[in-house]
Amino acid sequence: NILMKDIEDEKHNTTRFVVLAREPFDSEIFEMAIGRVVHAEALTSEEYRALYDALASRARDLGLRQILRRVPVSGLEEIWALEGTGFQLMDVGVTFSRELTSPMEPPARDHLLVRNATHDDMAAIVPPMVERPWSSRFEADPSYTANQVRELRSRWLWNSYRGRAQAVLVGVLDGRPAGYVTCLLHERSRVGEIDLVGTLPEARGRGVASRVLQHAVAWFSTRADRVTVRTQATNFAAASLYEKAGFTLCASDATYRIEVEGRRAGVS
Repeated sequence: NILMKDIEDEKHNTTRFVVLAREPFDSEIFEMAIGRVVHAEALTSEEYRALYDALASRARDLGLRQILRRVPVSGLEEIWALEGTGFQLMDVGVTFSRELTSPMEPPARDHLLVRNATHDDMAAIVPPMVERPWSSRFEADPSYTANQVRELRSRWLWNSYRGRAQAVLVGVLDGRPAGYVTCLLHERSRVGEIDLVGTLPEARGRGVASRVLQHAVAWFSTRADRVTVRTQATNFAAASLYEKAGFTLCASDATYRIEVEGRRAGVS
């Protein structure tokens, strides 16, 4: 899925470097060809600007409609270049991390039972969860319809259950699913990733999210050395939840996107 690998400037003894890959999942859901810059490197904002101008021109020739780029907020030279090239800010995210030094026991069973999700659990969880906004870049992008965004949420949850995540834990109240957490394990780096956390609307305010999160940390504690979770910078409730569970803020990022169609290089 790599569409473009590099642009070099040997004349000035510098290398401007970019890797552009196709986003097959987003492209299918939103019925347009979408690419993502997975890595870019330059020395100055001007070099980044030239890089992204050239990238937009080549991307149009590749038939792409959108290009996405997530960049650390500390990368101001690249951010200035993205904005100067016509990329629009769609999302600001924050990542929390927790070190895992020894195996942990999950919380003792109380009013909430936490177990591995079943197909019936997912069938009960998905419909109400896809109807509520996730406050993500998908809702902010006018190029995507509400139905497409709901379809993306639905597939994301089902794909997590069907193998994207190594575990999907569900919290059960009164015999019914009340919340969930998806656990991804990067075995080579021994880093765990909590991809999705959610509480069903009727179960909110009953401590479901904190309990399933504690079980997820315990699950990771025998498999990983560190676990991370990302959320939107404006999601103060989620940030508070993670900090109370022993996570600390470790990174922040900004996601930009540009509509390629009809754009000329050098014009924002």
